[in-house]
Amino acid sequence: MRVLSRRRFIESLAAAAGSVALGRHFAVLADELRPFEMLVIGDSHMSGQGLREEHKFYYLVKEWIQSDVVGTGRRVNLKVKAHSGSRIDLHADELERMRIAGDDVNKFHHPEANLSQPSIRSQVDHARREYADTNRVDLVMLSGGITDVLVANTVNPFLAKEKQKELISKYCNEEMKRLLEYATDSFPNAVVIVVGYFPIISTSSDMNKISRYFFKATKFPHPLHFTLTNSVSKQLLKVLRKRMALRSRVWVSESNRAISDAVREINKRSGDERVVFVESPITEQSCFGTKNSLLWDTDEDNLPRDERYAERKKICPEVFSEIKYHHYGKMSVRMCEIAAIGHPNVEGARAFADAVKNKLSPILNGYRAMKIE
Repeated sequence: MRVLSRRRFIESLAAAAGSVALGRHFAVLADELRPFEMLVIGDSHMSGQGLREEHKFYYLVKEWIQSDVVGTGRRVNLKVKAHSGSRIDLHADELERMRIAGDDVNKFHHPEANLSQPSIRSQVDHARREYADTNRVDLVMLSGGITDVLVANTVNPFLAKEKQKELISKYCNEEMKRLLEYATDSFPNAVVIVVGYFPIISTSSDMNKISRYFFKATKFPHPLHFTLTNSVSKQLLKVLRKRMALRSRVWVSESNRAISDAVREINKRSGDERVVFVESPITEQSCFGTKNSLLWDTDEDNLPRDERYAERKKICPEVFSEIKYHHYGKMSVRMCEIAAIGHPNVEGARAFADAVKNKLSPILNGYRAMKIE
């Protein structure tokens, strides 16, 4: 077995990626004396809300890189700054309220607590300070935008479609583009993977599961559940579900387009294809409340089914006692406790990991070519 020269390695990497520029960005992989540096930033989607560490899709990608790409001779260093609720940037009104209240907008809390701060841009800043050499960051994985648009607005049947599109364009395109500019400038040799979002509900979603989520979120009195579960109400709710499903469809198609355009602009700016967009493998047939759902829902006792619900029951009151500005008011602790509902479950995370690996494989194949039988 012989090792390729650095020159031949870079050439093979460029060929595998289909771009000389990508070869330049991953030329640092040839140095086997240092770890492969992987950074994860973003919101609850990227942080893997409700999942144990070993089931999160970024962790599955990290394990794949370790076993199938760099091998046992080189360590993969994983740094995770992503947390639930994080926004691309704090909105001016909430930032002002936080400052008036005296909250530290740059302080990290438990990653399962859905807080907009620290923002994703702030996550980049924290990571930059922690790396001895930001030129040696190899891979950045991120998601962002849904908490800025607001999850409720992705399915809100009473929000005008044009207003929904306007919000998506602002945050998934304009703000995402600024974030990608900042991330690529901050880590100039890293390939950046941007992971897209999925439909929240569809016409295939079980109305009972949608209702149970509403009951849990609002602490809807049990004796009044019949007002939404009787036969007349169910027919009205089906009409509502259809409108919500249409809004969810708009959310996915428009956010995919907006993020893709942002990625295209950044690649055009840098002159290469170093930013890669990965669309969601979760479809309307596997979204919330469907027969083969890849998202967390509630169990028979109307409790979140995810792996970390018991943990959030403990940490959510603690976190929200530390901060003064509560985004959801009196419902903040409750929304924190049930925050995993509607996020990818174990199977969903595995599907996302596979989608990311499919995009990364052509880029990282050059590293496998370093050693020739």
